[in-house]
Amino acid sequence: MSDQDQYGVTPDGFVLKGLDRIVADQQARARAMFGSDVDLGSGSALRKVLDAAAVHVHELWHALENQYYANFATTAQGAGLDLLGTDLGLERQFLPATGEITLTLTGADSQRRVTLPQGTVVETPDPPHTSLRTTAPATLTAGAPPLSVGVRAVRRGPAGNLPAGQALRLEPNWARLHLNLGPATMSVGTPVPVTGGELLEPDDTYRARLLGVPRTLWTKDALLAKILDVPGVRDAAVFDPLGGVDASHGDFHSYRFGQRTFTAGRRIGSPYFFDIVVAVEPGWPWRQGEGSIPPVYDGVLDVVRQWRPVSVFPDVKPADQVDVGIRGTLVVQAGHDPEAIRGEILTAVQAGVDRLRLGRGVLHSDIVLTARSVAGVVDVQNLRLRRGAPAFGDVGLGNAVFGSAAELSVGENLTLAAEEIARFALESPLIDLQVAGP
Repeated sequence: MSDQDQYGVTPDGFVLKGLDRIVADQQARARAMFGSDVDLGSGSALRKVLDAAAVHVHELWHALENQYYANFATTAQGAGLDLLGTDLGLERQFLPATGEITLTLTGADSQRRVTLPQGTVVETPDPPHTSLRTTAPATLTAGAPPLSVGVRAVRRGPAGNLPAGQALRLEPNWARLHLNLGPATMSVGTPVPVTGGELLEPDDTYRARLLGVPRTLWTKDALLAKILDVPGVRDAAVFDPLGGVDASHGDFHSYRFGQRTFTAGRRIGSPYFFDIVVAVEPGWPWRQGEGSIPPVYDGVLDVVRQWRPVSVFPDVKPADQVDVGIRGTLVVQAGHDPEAIRGEILTAVQAGVDRLRLGRGVLHSDIVLTARSVAGVVDVQNLRLRRGAPAFGDVGLGNAVFGSAAELSVGENLTLAAEEIARFALESPLIDLQVAGP
């Protein structure tokens, strides 16, 4: 048998036998059994039986192919992927419910504008509370019609589903810390149901999680995988003083090599400390008392305690959040809505920045390509990146920019330190994007 005649499991994977080859093999066996002069014309009864059987045989080959590839996380689908996840101890997750709410500002001065940032927390008034976070900023004025904004449930699963007309309110502790409404009040409505919590995550998302499962018990990668599963964690990094950099040492660059020990090995039985820097999604509280949502700090600490060896202690710290802005001029074609183009570009830039991880800077070329990919944009002129003063945690690696904001030159990339993460807010005062005609 030649290599071209090998079917089924081969060194190169599973080779599917095609329908034409199945029909040819069946006809060859029929001639061997009934003689070479047997009638296998298109109108013969034997030919029709063989063709019908070939279709079922071909379906069996497809089933065998699916069964073979269901053994590998990179190719498994559906129930096969679920079984692989069960073997790894990682179940498929529910999706968070999504929907829309309406916000109405009353009791405020007619000239006052109140901006609710992305991640604003609303909840059902009666316990057990069901909490939702807004997915976009919202700017309201008194007397204006109700403003619609998207929301996503804090907890995954069917418990996050809400019917239309469900009473909601701003979460009191969150509003006290982040808003200054004064005598004004905010009314929250649910004109449409919040649904989707009963759905499971798709194969692509689940497969990525399975492929990222470390096969070791205590490594930085294994610990990081567990931390990233904590609700509210956008990204995290583990700094190991014996295997990397201790983020708590402000004098990291002051050691005189050759005159004293830079880092000593751990003594058996002595405590060993390492740092975990965590970037939080908008709206999630860091500590107890900042809202009714479970705080990220406590969630990360509980996970690490379950996975750390004896006498190994974590120091969990918030990442330095750096607000990013842009200034420049867009040249658009005549007939296009300038405000719509501006909004589409800012939304796309925000999505791109939100995908960046700790220490990953913002590239000038990425912003330019994002702007030019929007229909109607002719040119992007004098685009500059802006950097706001970071909201500090208590970490420092020596190259962060402390207490200052900056506007970069045209074409210059915005670089970040290892403990910093970029944030692009649509309501940020750092955004100055003008729109001009051709």
